[in-house]
Amino acid sequence: MMNKFIFTITSIAMLSVIAMMTQTIGQVSAQQNQTEQSTPFIVQNTTKSMVDPLPGHEAHQIVIAAPPRDDGKIYSGITSFTASQPVEVVMLHPYTSGVNTTETGEPLNAPFGDGKVAISLMKQFTDSPVSAGSLVFAGNALAFHNIEGKPFVITYTIDGDISSLTQ
Repeated sequence: MMNKFIFTITSIAMLSVIAMMTQTIGQVSAQQNQTEQSTPFIVQNTTKSMVDPLPGHEAHQIVIAAPPRDDGKIYSGITSFTASQPVEVVMLHPYTSGVNTTETGEPLNAPFGDGKVAISLMKQFTDSPVSAGSLVFAGNALAFHNIEGKPFVITYTIDGDISSLTQ
């Protein structure tokens, strides 16, 4: 009877150790996968705008905070900023124009490199007394943009990651 009790206790202890090891191995594996799939992208900067290099936007001013990517990876995270002039926040995404039809139209886009980019243009920061804000973002580039062509100074912080697409 005593041997059966010791065997049961030993078995339970061994199963507990195996369960803890499995959980630890799973956590380490998940951390390794997360590390392999994303790289921290943390930037804090104060800079002056320049002429927008995007074709058709030469009369605009821009600060490129996260430069365009062409490696199939994206930026994602949060940014906060304050600017000396009203600015819009711009995110770029690869755009395949063959998807649209005359029935649906096209999203805002522009020629870029050998193709086109779709443009997410966030204007909610333009009309406030102080051009400032914070937002969550994701895309192949992040910029601050003034459509009126007024040069501006901006201070911004980005806390994000560079990640591979899952598809």
